[in-house]
Amino acid sequence: MLPLVEREITEGRKWLDKEEFLDVVGISQSMPGVMILNVATTVGYKIAGIKGAIWASLGAVVPPFLSIVCVAWFFLKIKDAPLVTRIFSGIRPAVIALIVIPVVNLSKAAKINRATFIVPIIVILLLFVLNLNPVEVILAGIALNVLRTIVMGKRK
Repeated sequence: MLPLVEREITEGRKWLDKEEFLDVVGISQSMPGVMILNVATTVGYKIAGIKGAIWASLGAVVPPFLSIVCVAWFFLKIKDAPLVTRIFSGIRPAVIALIVIPVVNLSKAAKINRATFIVPIIVILLLFVLNLNPVEVILAGIALNVLRTIVMGKRK
């Protein structure tokens, strides 16, 4: 669903550019709840304030909910049919593609460089090899980034 939302927001409606959308996705991942709902709510708020956030949230929740209820009811009737089993086996590669394509598209907008590649590896090592507390790692990252910003500012 994320690629469809991205395409509509950045290319169709032109509400955000790809970098802004990437920022919204990053913020939405850090908020509790379903990411796509957080994306819709954030974009709705940016476009039309509180009313936009409410309508965008409803638009992101109600149609999928109704669709899932209908599909689940129908699927319970046909789930054991051999044809259905074969169809789902054929769909698996498409599901993988639907996950990989948005990652590739968003990584282009993320301006990935050596630091953005190395930092997650360092964080994984700190968390899983040295068994540091995630809060400590986050606070250390914030402190290092503030220090880096101060040093870079003095150089300019």
